[in-house]
This record gives sequence, C-alpha cells and structure tokens, in this order.
Amino acid sequence: MTRRPRRTVPALLVALVLLALGALAATSAIQTLLGRTPVVSLDAVPSALSGVAWESPAVLIAAGAAALVGLVLLLAAILPGPSHVLPLSTTSGPAPATTGDTGEWGPWSGGGVEEAGWHRHDLGVRLRRRAQTVEGVTGASATVRKRSIKVIARTHRATTDELRQAVESALSTDLDTLGLARRPRLRVSVSSTRKER
Repeated sequence: MTRRPRRTVPALLVALVLLALGALAATSAIQTLLGRTPVVSLDAVPSALSGVAWESPAVLIAAGAAALVGLVLLLAAILPGPSHVLPLSTTSGPAPATTGDTGEWGPWSGGGVEEAGWHRHDLGVRLRRRAQTVEGVTGASATVRKRSIKVIARTHRATTDELRQAVESALSTDLDTLGLARRPRLRVSVSSTRKER
C-alpha cells in the first residue's frame, strides 16, 4: 500500500493565479462593453510591450522566473511525495491475530490482506505510548519517517543510559511484532530534568 500526499498547494496556487487573471480579463472586457474605463486597457498592454526588446534583461529575467516556476510545478506533479503508510510484509510477519471468538482478523494482522500498512501518525502514537509504559519514563514523543524513527523519552532520573537501553529494547520488540516490509532505523534518546551529580 502506497499512499502519496495530494499536491494541494501547487494546484491551489495555479488555480488562484488563473482565477485572478480570468477575473481581471473578464472585468476589463465587461467595462469596455459598457463604455467605461477598464481596469486594464486592452490597448495599454500591447503598447507597453511594443518597446521592449526580446534580449532586454527584464524579459530574460521574467522568462527565467516563469520557466523556473513551471519546472517546479511540473516536478511537483510528476514526482511522488513521501508515502504516508509504511507497508506490511506480505511474505512474512507475526502470527495472525484474531478478535474475540468470531475468528475475524484483527487490525493490521495481515491475515488475508494483500495490501496493508501502518500510517506514520498511528505508528508514532503507538510507539510513544509504548515508550511511556517503560518504568522511569514520564513522557515521550515519536517522529516516524520512511527510513527512520526518532523517539525522545523524558525522565526525572539523573542517569539515562540504562533507561535509554530499556526504551530501545521495548520499542525494538514492538516493531518486530508489526511485520513491516522494511523496518525503519530506530533512534532513541532520553532527556532528563535532573542533572547528574
């Protein structure tokens, strides 16, 4: 399963620019038909551009900027964004989980599912809650990316080495049970509110 982010920002920018240009042209055309002075005169634009040479710096700069914006929008439309979902392995994984006595497949079990995965946000919440169950941890945060997971645990203890190892061991065991197709690299750090004496 590969879910890519929608290209809302580039599409919104292009739509707003086209809407503004269309509204400006329509307003000028309606004002001309009604015999009023248009916002942008249809004769003023050609007369202003008639004295500009193609090799002038202003034209070259404007053309370069337009080409750069077009290239950025083209790449944003073609290149895929980062996946929101970390796929589960379809060949190997943990033992199938069932819910209740009905024998139905539980969430993320992979049983009978060809395409499934963990959303980054959901996996981050799971790892954060798992880190908070380790004795000595008072709070935690987790950031999940495609190839790495960064967990920061907080504690009131002065020494953090043993606690960091305990949190890392607990999270590694939890990640092993998820059956991810490609397990991200786990980085755990522990911050203390007390200084070691």
